[in-house]
Amino acid sequence: MTNFTAKIHRFFYPVLFGGTLLFITSSCSGLQQATTESPLLVKNDIRINGRPTLSDDDYDIMRQRPNKGLGNVRMFLSLYGLGSKIGDNATGNWLKRIGEPPAFFDSVAFEATAAQLQQHYFNLGYYLVEDTAFAEQNGKKVVAHYQINTGPQYNISAYNLRSTSRFIDSALAHYPKELELGDALNAQRIEDEQLALTNFLKDHGYFTAQLGWVYFEIDTTGGPNASEITGVVDPFIFGGLDERQRISKITVRPTYSFQEENTVNDSTRTVHGIDVLQNDRLFRPGFLDEQIYLERGAFYDQNLLRTTYKNLSSLGVFQTVEVNVQPKENALHATLNLVPLPKRSVSANLEGLGNSGSLGVGGSFNWDNRNLFKGGETLRLSLGGALTEQRNSSSTSWLIDARELNAGVSLHLPKLLLPKTLTPPQAKFWRPKTKLGTQVAYQYRAQEFNRFNFSTNLEYSWTRQGAKHVFNPAQLSFVSINFANDTALAPFLFVGFQNIIFATTAYQYTKSWSNDKTRYFLNASAKSGGHLARLSGLNEWNGNPVAQFAKTGLDFRVYRSLVRKRQLASRTFLGVTQSWNSPTGFVPFEQSFFMGGANDLRGWTAYHFGPGATSEDLLQSSGFFSAAPIKLVQSFEYRFTIQRAIKGAVFLDAGNMWLFNKTYTGTFTSAQEAAIEAGTFGWDSFYKQLGINTGYGLRYDLEFFIIRADLGLKIHHPGAVDRSNWV
Repeated sequence: MTNFTAKIHRFFYPVLFGGTLLFITSSCSGLQQATTESPLLVKNDIRINGRPTLSDDDYDIMRQRPNKGLGNVRMFLSLYGLGSKIGDNATGNWLKRIGEPPAFFDSVAFEATAAQLQQHYFNLGYYLVEDTAFAEQNGKKVVAHYQINTGPQYNISAYNLRSTSRFIDSALAHYPKELELGDALNAQRIEDEQLALTNFLKDHGYFTAQLGWVYFEIDTTGGPNASEITGVVDPFIFGGLDERQRISKITVRPTYSFQEENTVNDSTRTVHGIDVLQNDRLFRPGFLDEQIYLERGAFYDQNLLRTTYKNLSSLGVFQTVEVNVQPKENALHATLNLVPLPKRSVSANLEGLGNSGSLGVGGSFNWDNRNLFKGGETLRLSLGGALTEQRNSSSTSWLIDARELNAGVSLHLPKLLLPKTLTPPQAKFWRPKTKLGTQVAYQYRAQEFNRFNFSTNLEYSWTRQGAKHVFNPAQLSFVSINFANDTALAPFLFVGFQNIIFATTAYQYTKSWSNDKTRYFLNASAKSGGHLARLSGLNEWNGNPVAQFAKTGLDFRVYRSLVRKRQLASRTFLGVTQSWNSPTGFVPFEQSFFMGGANDLRGWTAYHFGPGATSEDLLQSSGFFSAAPIKLVQSFEYRFTIQRAIKGAVFLDAGNMWLFNKTYTGTFTSAQEAAIEAGTFGWDSFYKQLGINTGYGLRYDLEFFIIRADLGLKIHHPGAVDRSNWV
């Protein structure tokens, strides 16, 4: 009897786990809704030349797709079935709405898909493609098999262009061909070339050019590697003009209204021949002349029309931008109708705050005064603040432990505020902007410190060749901090909290681009401050030191699209700050880096990891903020679709930050002295001190914003105490 009881206990938990798993699998399979006469499509097996396909395009062709699930568990199908059983009421309809109807196998859709898949590979240049398709049924389940034998791909060995018009034939000599020798005879690429040729003609004065003018003659008699293609431009097919046309008149109405009568009380012609018609002189004609890239008497250029539209839309002073070009009297007339935004507007937002168990509320208020000097300027007054429950606070009051308040005023100009001798003529095409701003901020943390920050800034920004440039020639800021008591001084001094003045120059370069199925993002920044002040002998002002430092950062991201709407994302960040003549040796907190939070090591909270192998006990102590001048982060994330707007992700993060190997001064506890030693960068130790975490996350895409939740799980903590560094 005893032995029998022991056996029951020995196998109880495995049996319970297996039974539970079997119950969940069977109840969530969704097969209850299927029959042998109406089986469920459970898989599309697509094989190209005997191998599983790696193309999303192949799966997009599928007219029938299996219900989403994990293995044999089809949760959304089961929810739909449950909603159908409940009936036509609020609960049942809601379950069916979030669920997924059963994907019953459809033989007609199956055959149509097979034919479309074969046509798809024919369009890719596989002119000898063959397909085999069959459905394999097992009870209530069906697997659809599609097998494609592509054969050889036909490639371009010669590409020529000609036109039935001698005028256009001369212009084609300057056309940059997008199809190259060796490219596949891809139908989509050929259509793209047709569109590119049409746009080329429209950009060079041929206003009536259309897609129908362009067609291609393809000769494949030479075989897969000797196929010739000829692009033909024939403007006479539809009775078009084969001569370039000029814009003889440009009219802009900057006070246009679709609802009210557009009376004209002010009419002006600009230096480039633009007629400005407005009810009252709300906009300076010279300002509009700078923002419109069209010129009277110039040949029609569709690209200039597009860039003019984008530029006017980006100014932030027009609600609607409408550009029309009409042929009149053997010439072209361009009309720009601009509906202005309200002169003044107010915006406000309120948000909930949460971090590591601390809760709070924050908000902001903005007042905009547009077109302040009749040149597209915007004056903005802003006010913001936050009340939060402070982490590790011993105060018993809620939402008053930490307070933040900020106010600012800024002036935005749609040009580079520079002397004309320093402004290149082509700068008007770069969407230039200038921002002058001043901001004050106050931060209070109970029993720790209160901090005041004043800053003023001059910023230039422009976009050129797809890259955005931001240049701050002068940014002046003053930071003042008062500690609650002497015991609070040490932990904040450790990260460079001090009264200090910054006189900074900064530059930032941002660009994103794509190559086939891979997207890239690059952000490089550099800033420097205090050097001119030091050279002029201004080391401090009113007892506050002027910070002398240099800081640089590099953020590089790659997004690689995988099969079946999956994506692999990676991010690499490297940042370094160096300071000179610091009274403590530490880099000022404002120019340091921190680790943790939603965008770095997601297994740790912000400011509570590193530098180096700093003890986790010290990192968790009250009032301790962790920051350092050297930072390295590498992240990988695998993203996938769970159900329509619900996305999932699995990620791996690794990184840390370090102090420079030099002498630091101040009043430190023994624990902090140990932290300085543990946090110093060393070539033989930095890779051993990388914090590593994995985790998974959910994203709910609402189109206009994304709700994101990540759960990070620590794998390696270099500062672990009385336990292994590996979790």
